[in-house]
Amino acid sequence: MSKTKRIGIVLILVGLFIPSLLYPFAEPTYMANLERVLFASRGIHRDVGLRDLEIAFSKGIFIAAEQRIEGRVAIPYKYVVAFGVILAFTGAGFLFLKRGSNHEDSTP
Repeated sequence: MSKTKRIGIVLILVGLFIPSLLYPFAEPTYMANLERVLFASRGIHRDVGLRDLEIAFSKGIFIAAEQRIEGRVAIPYKYVVAFGVILAFTGAGFLFLKRGSNHEDSTP
């Protein structure tokens, strides 16, 4: 197995597993929770979609200079999925690139 083919396979696997591994850490955004409460008060059930999820890396309340600051670092989950798709397609490109270079001129 050539180096290019191994790189392609690794990129495809990483592209598939990054969103899968980070999904348990995804949680609805603040606005998605408010929409869910609003719809529930009207008797409508609404599921959380991909655009309503985010991965929060740190949440907390910081007290600096006698001011209360609520800090939060989060990435929307749709960007994690997009990054995984880009990696998977890049890996597929590496595999097709290798497949195209196998056809050499067979001159006797």
